[in-house]
Amino acid sequence: MKIRAAFFDLDETLYPLGNHVVALVGERMNQYIETELSIPHEEVASFRDHLYRKYGTTAKGLVIEHGVNLTDFLHYSHNVDSGKDILPAPKLRRALSDVPFPKYIFTNAERFHATRILKQLQIIDCFDGIMDVFDTFPDTKPSPKAFEKVLWMTGLDSSEDCVFFDDYPVNVDTAHELGFYAVQVGRRGPSERADAQIDRIEDFLTLDIFAGYQ
Repeated sequence: MKIRAAFFDLDETLYPLGNHVVALVGERMNQYIETELSIPHEEVASFRDHLYRKYGTTAKGLVIEHGVNLTDFLHYSHNVDSGKDILPAPKLRRALSDVPFPKYIFTNAERFHATRILKQLQIIDCFDGIMDVFDTFPDTKPSPKAFEKVLWMTGLDSSEDCVFFDDYPVNVDTAHELGFYAVQVGRRGPSERADAQIDRIEDFLTLDIFAGYQ
């Protein structure tokens, strides 16, 4: 397989599942919802779970059902100090540098957050572009339309010979159904459609499809 491009999720894919920065972002989201929508603290978790299950992301649900300004919500939520939690990833940098095809970030987060995380990992120059929630909205992963928009933005006519990496099973399942070689990263829960699974993103070169690039 001659790979034409690879698409990488950001949070808990390019760094391990359970990193504290995700909890910090989640706390900020909760604070915003409590303050702006007057949702009682004890009800926020179930409120967000409802939005996630219905829309795929909390942000999309807030915009559609409550008229929340997407920019305000995401800027508030991602305004966290991640310097102590996201450290340089030299092994990942070497792996990314070893492959010659285009590599893109495809995230439901916003570009400023993605840029900050990539700089802290010291891999921002390894990528050819960042596609964030504003590029695909109102569609977000796992919607097939979000994937289609990303392909269009990168000038690809199809997902054929493209690789997709993500930690969320539902995103991996959608990517597989659309024709990507879909790789689940980490063990959040089993994907039903994954073409491959790796515990750490640094190990992606061990997959058979990358045999010719090592």
